[in-house]
Amino acid sequence: MKIRFLSLITALLLVFCTVGQNVVFAEEKQQSSTTETTTETTTLKNESTTKKEKSKLTKEEAKKTLQEQQKELEKKLAEAEKKLSELEKSSKGTSEYIDTLDRKIGYINEQLTILENENVSIQAEIDKLLPSIKKNEKELKALSNEVDKTKKEIERLEDKFKSVYEAYCIRLRVMYISGDYNILSALLTCKDISGFLTRYEMIKSVSKSDTELLKEVREKTAEIITKQNGLNEKVAKYEKAKASLDSQKKSLEQKQKTIENNSEVIAANKVTLATDRAESDRLLAELTAQNKQYTEFRNEDSELIAAVENEIQALISDIKSPDEVTTAVASDKPKGSSKVVTTKSDVYSNSDAVLNMVYPVPGHRSISAGFPNYSSGKYHGGIDFPCPTGSRVVAVQDGIVITVKRLNYSYGYYVMIYHGTDSRGRSVVTLYAHNSSILVSNGQSVKKGEQIAKSGSTGNSTGPHSHFEVRFNGVRANPRNYLS
Repeated sequence: MKIRFLSLITALLLVFCTVGQNVVFAEEKQQSSTTETTTETTTLKNESTTKKEKSKLTKEEAKKTLQEQQKELEKKLAEAEKKLSELEKSSKGTSEYIDTLDRKIGYINEQLTILENENVSIQAEIDKLLPSIKKNEKELKALSNEVDKTKKEIERLEDKFKSVYEAYCIRLRVMYISGDYNILSALLTCKDISGFLTRYEMIKSVSKSDTELLKEVREKTAEIITKQNGLNEKVAKYEKAKASLDSQKKSLEQKQKTIENNSEVIAANKVTLATDRAESDRLLAELTAQNKQYTEFRNEDSELIAAVENEIQALISDIKSPDEVTTAVASDKPKGSSKVVTTKSDVYSNSDAVLNMVYPVPGHRSISAGFPNYSSGKYHGGIDFPCPTGSRVVAVQDGIVITVKRLNYSYGYYVMIYHGTDSRGRSVVTLYAHNSSILVSNGQSVKKGEQIAKSGSTGNSTGPHSHFEVRFNGVRANPRNYLS
């Protein structure tokens, strides 16, 4: 009988020990899992940081290059300003002064291009950043709600745990006070077998209750630990999202500030640019009027120039071989009119004889502006022949008129003639600009030396002269190489 009682007590002790070991094991496992998760998170974070640093370096290098360009331009502008100040005292109105002023205008244009491109680039970054900020704000709000919800759940679990834990502590105190001897005594002091069995069942019931109570304590502890770990992860995620959002908002503010500063500089530069352009045009008109070396104003609107050039390139690219020559619709003809088809005899076919050209304005060979630049360094796609208004302008070689235009800007009244192809198969086109009147029509065949227009000063011109160009497959070349 005693042996049976002792076995019962031993079994109870084993239950308590096993439960205790399980709690310790669960805590160690949880700590190990947390450590592994932390290590993995740190590794991923370091890899992400490395990638961001590489990306950041690339952007910083690009920004440094841009700053160097701006610094170089500022240096050139300062030098131009200094030279203008020196020339103004004694040589204002000379070609040297005008050329220096034009170079300054060119530098300002470059500055404007850089700043405007930078603003476009920054605005693109802002447009990309704004949706990300909104998304992060939404995510941050959701995380904040999750954190609050989890905190409330933990508080509720802690309240439940507290009541269970207090009950368990009371039970432990009772067991400690009573001791194992009292339990054995309770069983051994029974007067009969009926009393013994009754007390035995009571002790079994109490032991079972104690085990369940301990199990509940253990479960509540594990649940709280799990919730707390979940809370910690959510808090960490929240703080990371908040830091990212704060960084994005700071970046957005800096970008917006940069655009504002650039816009102020652009506005100031445009005022200076308008003033300098007007001054350059005025001085150039006065100078060319004095020396009769008329040419074009050098500060025409770039968009107008681009529009005219695009139209010319489209026209040239549409030219067929001498066996099937077609032309664009003339500017003074209704849109949709039919193209003009010419015979092979109108133009040259794979012959360098096409390159033997006469001067476009007979008797006028002096050049006021050559190819490919003006004296200021700005691009000039042809050569200018100063001549009185009404001077004869002739076709430099046999060909067919492919366009006649009458503009109040750019080339003014101009004619283009297609002459066929040279020995390399390149299309050869000539252009005659700033005429006072045009004597030929679109699609008309002309002979070498035949008058096609009267010179003048229409469009972008400082005075009467003829602007002449030679183009191979649309690309401008030096006309002087082909005139004889």
